[in-house]
Formats: sequence, C-alpha cells, structure tokens
Amino acid sequence: MSVSPILLSRSDIAEQHWNALIARSRQSVIYGFSWYLDVVCDNWMALVWPSKDTYSVVMPLPVKSKWGFQVIQQPFFCQYLGIFSEDAEIAEEVLSAFLRCLAHQFRYISNYQFNPDNTANIKTALDQSAFMVVPLHTYWLSLADTDGPVSGRYSKDRRENLRRSLSFDWGISSSTDISPLIELFRQNHEQRISGGVSTQAYDLLKNVFEKVLENADAKLLYARKQEIIHAGILLIRAGNRVIYIFNAADRTGREGNARTFLLDYFLSAENGTNTVFDFESPEIESIGSFYKSFGAEKKPFFSIHQNRLPFPLNLLQAWRRRRAADH
Repeated sequence: MSVSPILLSRSDIAEQHWNALIARSRQSVIYGFSWYLDVVCDNWMALVWPSKDTYSVVMPLPVKSKWGFQVIQQPFFCQYLGIFSEDAEIAEEVLSAFLRCLAHQFRYISNYQFNPDNTANIKTALDQSAFMVVPLHTYWLSLADTDGPVSGRYSKDRRENLRRSLSFDWGISSSTDISPLIELFRQNHEQRISGGVSTQAYDLLKNVFEKVLENADAKLLYARKQEIIHAGILLIRAGNRVIYIFNAADRTGREGNARTFLLDYFLSAENGTNTVFDFESPEIESIGSFYKSFGAEKKPFFSIHQNRLPFPLNLLQAWRRRRAADH
C-alpha cells in the first residue's frame, strides 16, 4: 500500500466530510472539528488521505506565519490533535507517511500534540522519526459500567473533601454567562501564572464557549453561597468525550471544596453512561494528583518539536526555547 498524504489549505477542506470523519473516528474529540479549529487557530491546514476529496485519515495542523515560513504551534484551549481515522486501528505505514510529510512540509514545529488514542500506534513511528518527542499525560475517567456511586472510585481524601463540601451547603446554578468565571480566575489565579494571562486569551475562551454552545454542548456550573459565586467549572462535550477545560475558585470556594462539589455533581449525573471525562491535566504534579483522586486513569500522549530553520534563525529560535524553558 502506497500512502501519500495531501496537504490542504483551510479553504480546500470540505467541512461536511471533515466533520463527519472526526465524529465517527475512534480519536474523536471536540478539538478536531472544523468550527472549533476556526476559533482557536489563526489559520489551519490539514494532511488528508487518500485524496483531496475523500478523507479516510486526516491530521489537522494549526499554522502561523513567521519569518516568511508556515510554522506549527499548538493553540490555546486545544490540548491535543493528532491523526484521526475512520478505521479502528491506523496502520504503521500510514502513520509513518503522515509524519514524513509533516516533517518535510514544515521547517519549524514549536509543539504539536497527538491524541492519547494515537499513543499506542504512533510510538514506533515517532521513535524512527527525527522529531524531538516529549511525553505528556492527561487523566481520563470512564463513567461506563460503574457499580454504585461514582464517589466509590474516589480516594479516601477526595471522599472526605466531598463530605466537607456538603457541610458548606453550596447552591449550584447552570449559566451561559462566562464573565463571572473569568473574573474569578483573574482575581484568584492569574498572578500565579508566569508571564500573566493576556486579554486575548480571555477573549478566546469567550469565543470558544460561544461556539461550543452553537455547535456542540457546553456546561458552565457555578457554586454559590448567599447568591455570591465562589467557584465555577466549564465543561465542553462532543460525542461521549467531556473536557474539563477551565475552572476557578476564590478562597471561600477553595476552603469549601467547591470544585470537588461541582465535579462530583456532574460526574454523578453522568455515572453509568458511556461518557469519558478528560481532566485536561497540565504537567503539574499537585494538579495531576487532584484529578487522579477522582479515580481517573493516567493517559499518555506525545508532543513533537522540529527546528529545520535556516541559519541563523535556527540558532536564535533554539536559544529562545531554552530561555523560555529556564523561566
């Protein structure tokens, strides 16, 4: 079998065929739909196979123009992308062909992250490539085939924190107004993030929320006490995959374990369904431990980097990456 992926620009992509493939693929996740990519990417392209009109395997590529080149960079609010296929398993020959084409077409890849459902199949192909490969992980909680309450899967400490949250007598409200959640984050979390958070990032989150409400499913839950919002969580869903994409809490919310309360409220409602809950874990041990305490399973995935820029751009950009990593 000869596999030659075709590079398409955004304008050449047939949205109906594209979204149908994303929806039915084993790797299906909200990040891969055309309308979602249109929000989070400045521009995007795609590798497709077997033809420009017929898609059996696709790979969305978020691109930006820098230094006169098209470069790839994983966008905000898009944890991973990778290779999507209508077949349950993607042949190694197909994976290798897509990686070769990617390496050839783009001189610089800042970072590109593969779907956890690619991990088992793509490892060998990545090992044989020239990409710099970084292992990452998230946490998934499958809510199917659960006997008893979902809290039975929590750690002892998480169950105790849930019990404490109940004593706070939290009120729960569902909302379509994301402004209170953003304000909670600004006042209680932003200062802990190196380099801060730009206004554009908050605007992007608002746009993501609005587009998900239009095209898929979003749930924004707030924990209130005496009509004051102290915590909130934002969940987005396509198919059976739910993403825990954003959250915030003030001091009262943290002391009252409000986010544990909100998460348990949602997970309990979904218990026994085919929902897979993705905690979208950053590489921070304390946060990962919090997500694991809900009974979630660690799911590995890969990020790749490539620098084939001409001299001296290659050296300059390598220095910038080292400098950013040191801070």
